[in-house]
Amino acid sequence: MATPAARVKAMEIACVFSVDDYKAYAQLGPVIDGELAMGFKYSGSYCGRNIEKIYQKAVQHGRAPSLFEAVTTLQKASHVLIITGFFVLHQKGAEGPHGDLGGCETDGPLGALAVLRALCARGVRASLFCDVHNGPVIKKAYDSMMEHFREADEGFWSRLQSHSRCLPFVSAEKPLPEAAKAEVGDKEMSTLEERSWCLSARLGDALRDAWGDNAGRVDALLSLERLGAPYRNIRGRDIGQHTEPIDCLYPLVECGINEECRAALAEMPTAPFRRLAHVAEDAKTLGVGDGGNEVGMGRVVSVPGCSELRPDGAAFAPLASNGCVRSCDNAVLGTVSNWAGSAIEAACHVLWPAQVDYVPKMRSIGSSVEENLLRAIMAKPTVAVDGSHNDRAMSVDGMNFEPHHRELYDYLWHLAGVTAAATAKRPRIEV
Repeated sequence: MATPAARVKAMEIACVFSVDDYKAYAQLGPVIDGELAMGFKYSGSYCGRNIEKIYQKAVQHGRAPSLFEAVTTLQKASHVLIITGFFVLHQKGAEGPHGDLGGCETDGPLGALAVLRALCARGVRASLFCDVHNGPVIKKAYDSMMEHFREADEGFWSRLQSHSRCLPFVSAEKPLPEAAKAEVGDKEMSTLEERSWCLSARLGDALRDAWGDNAGRVDALLSLERLGAPYRNIRGRDIGQHTEPIDCLYPLVECGINEECRAALAEMPTAPFRRLAHVAEDAKTLGVGDGGNEVGMGRVVSVPGCSELRPDGAAFAPLASNGCVRSCDNAVLGTVSNWAGSAIEAACHVLWPAQVDYVPKMRSIGSSVEENLLRAIMAKPTVAVDGSHNDRAMSVDGMNFEPHHRELYDYLWHLAGVTAAATAKRPRIEV
């Protein structure tokens, strides 16, 4: 029988490598706990976004992403702030805060809620960050998940009510809140620094409004598919105006990527923003991403050889242009960030006994909670879109839910030992 570590490693590998990618990777040397690992046919080079190369280079330079370590970090937390939301400009969305049409990308909310479920089931409080750009989609996803479990599993629905909050929407725009004024006084600031102070103060208010005196400070931060400084999308376009700078709560890389941006942000230490945001100064940080421009991905993309990588296609930017300068304590990579979030949920099922067993009710009437949530957030008025093809329905990162995403979710739960959710299309694995 495979060990828990081997099952979790197989999940990690499936999110990053296609089958052929993994065969090539394994030829470089033995993979620890890799006896179950085989990759997943729609991962890695199938999508042409270099996540398998980033993973390999990070391992070679001693910064191996680790699903196992991410779960271990979460086990020590009492209150986790989960951050997601990647704003996409498109003509279908509602008018945004600056008058631009757009909405949240479909990659992010589903993975963030997977982590939230795993935490709540184990007695950890989880707060879901919402900003004024992405908040409508994130709240719609949260509300739809709550409705799913209210009908499917009332016991777990009650646990979600007691242990999670979808926070009020926060803005980074002026005027500067009084709490921030008390911190900065008459100091001259850049626009980004002022926005960071505004956001931190309002996040602290949002946490207190949501929890009262019950939760205490956030002691772990998990960011999933959230754009970080220098705030450039996959094409290298600066969308900082549409991105609230929640990454100010994350540490900077020491060197290796976007040095000019990193040096500028070094003038803005993290600790004061955390104090104002009701986050512990020693809070642990986790970053989940699929391209390298997401919060926390500086940990892996700052290693030698990553800066010149760019996704397939001349229209896309190299990481030297858009690679994130924010690092983290633990990184988890996925071809799709939603997949990595679901891998964290499935890995928790293997490594960390739940107080409430909600997993059997993840499906109802033949559909999955992930499918239900994707349909809900893509509907009007929220209109989340596929970041690659904004004219597609039921699609994430250029891949339709059926079969690409469903098969991956089924495989993760199969590895977790939840045989009722396993797909018959995968080879049978003894776990």
